[in-house]
Amino acid sequence: MKTLYTNSLNFILAVTSAYLLLSQPLALAAEIQPGALKLEKEGGVPNSVPGDVEDALEEESKEKNEFIIAPLPSRAPLLGWTLSVPVMYLWNPKGGHPDNKPWVSGAVGFVTENDSYGGGIFHSMSVGGDLWRLKGALFTANLKYDYYGIGGDGDSPSVPLDQPNDMFVVEALRRTLPGLFIGLKYVYSNTEVGIDNNIDCSQTPRPQECQAILDQFPFEFTLSTLAPRVQYDTRDNQFYPRKGFLIDGTAAIGSEKWGSDDDYEKFTLNFNHYYKVSTKGVIATRLDTQYVTSDSPFFIYPAFGSNVDLRGYETGTYRDQFLIAAQTEYRHRFTQRWGGVVFAGVGSVDEDLFGWGETLPSVGFGGRFVIAPKNEMSLRVDFSWGKDEMQFYVGMGEAF
Repeated sequence: MKTLYTNSLNFILAVTSAYLLLSQPLALAAEIQPGALKLEKEGGVPNSVPGDVEDALEEESKEKNEFIIAPLPSRAPLLGWTLSVPVMYLWNPKGGHPDNKPWVSGAVGFVTENDSYGGGIFHSMSVGGDLWRLKGALFTANLKYDYYGIGGDGDSPSVPLDQPNDMFVVEALRRTLPGLFIGLKYVYSNTEVGIDNNIDCSQTPRPQECQAILDQFPFEFTLSTLAPRVQYDTRDNQFYPRKGFLIDGTAAIGSEKWGSDDDYEKFTLNFNHYYKVSTKGVIATRLDTQYVTSDSPFFIYPAFGSNVDLRGYETGTYRDQFLIAAQTEYRHRFTQRWGGVVFAGVGSVDEDLFGWGETLPSVGFGGRFVIAPKNEMSLRVDFSWGKDEMQFYVGMGEAF
């Protein structure tokens, strides 16, 4: 389920985030609750020994093992209708610490209505009583999309681009305090960007801007990025949290010293909060900020429409160096398997750090079906209205 932060128009977030939740990428794990094992003082399990407890915990852990394969139609503004085939196994290895998060191994492939395609493999694991969280992924894709240039007016001309992309990601986080993880992510990506069709800028409403965009292509770019990362995570469940915080900060540094074609930086800080208002209702709130240096390649510039902040915008119509977005979502489970959400948000992009350009609203609603009940993973369908249009989303996992 998308970042693999490189945001090569966030093809992972746009297509496979539903399966990597990679809202935070590859962070697929559910909470284990050893307290569910009750040893009665009288009867039940008399004269129990540590081995009995370990066996019982292991059996409980196995009960949450789930295999998921679901050829699913989905839709995202970036690529249009998509057929994705995720294959995932959520499992608890034999002999693992009972406080570990379930391991997730899987693969995904997709094809889209605009002739984009791609696929990859991924794995995440928690070891040492959730002392370490380790992730790795390998993806390849060929993306076709419209590029609107840099800026936030929403009216820029677009040119169709073709972008093959290969990506490798590995990450290690270590718990230093309760709920606090510190570590490092490495991302390698090689991409080529070219014009998908012949464009006659003289026939467009803004020919000079159109030509300025065309003059940037074709080009090839290699990203090699080291990203120190800090994460504070107190959620009670990572698939469907009802309470807790997820605060995530990353300083991604690309450098020629370790193989990048140029030096650049991207900084992100996300704040998620979950509050249980009733036995069936949860309020989820999110604040997202992103900033890139001006020498960064265009495809890692923050842009609305490439992830959940904000829903309701075509990818890249609002793209600039600084992005800020806030949203609140009410989630309700009508039954054990069926649910719904309503949400609203506001955001902006600007060329200056902490700047605020045009105010962009977002409102919408959606439905949920719990496709993996043991771990509370949902299939989602969302309808969202932005400033000028409605967008329709289908995917797996909550939006954030």
